[in-house]
Amino acid sequence: WWRMDSKIIKLIFYILLIPFYSQAAEFKGTFMQGSFILGKTDPSSKVIIDKREIKVSKDGYFAFGLGRDRKNDVIIKIVKNNEIKIYEKKILKREYKIQRIEGLPKKQVTPPKEVFERIKKENSLIGKARSINSSLDFFKNSFSKPVDNAIITGVYGSQRILNGKPRRPHYGLDYANKEGTLIKAMVDG
Repeated sequence: WWRMDSKIIKLIFYILLIPFYSQAAEFKGTFMQGSFILGKTDPSSKVIIDKREIKVSKDGYFAFGLGRDRKNDVIIKIVKNNEIKIYEKKILKREYKIQRIEGLPKKQVTPPKEVFERIKKENSLIGKARSINSSLDFFKNSFSKPVDNAIITGVYGSQRILNGKPRRPHYGLDYANKEGTLIKAMVDG
């Protein structure tokens, strides 16, 4: 009769855990200012990050970024079959490289009008590209370096203060190499 009791206990235990596992999520990445977070959950779940629904791939992957200067914790809701699992993740503070340069000519601190107009246009295009909510899931794959043996000349979040005027933080990662060096795609997509 012991075998029968252990089977019943296992069955009850399994039934009780089904709702928990149906909403469970795993996260890859550090919950730190300026970080990229990759998540995975049941593909039929809905994922809400800070009151904003984000797309879940057919394999259950989702991704989101944490703002450079984010101060508050991130609230992640996984919804499935009208049941909600809430994850509250503390955001760690990141130390950014701040470079102060004094004595520059004015044209190197404040761009000419035509350059400023180009910057505004490019920022508008970047904003439009970032607002696209596509079904592509290349984000779940690892990114590779676009060039070998390169020097990193600019890092995400770094900022320059030119002649006492703070400039926009850098939102990329810059690599330098010899002219003519072959560049590889960082990821399929």
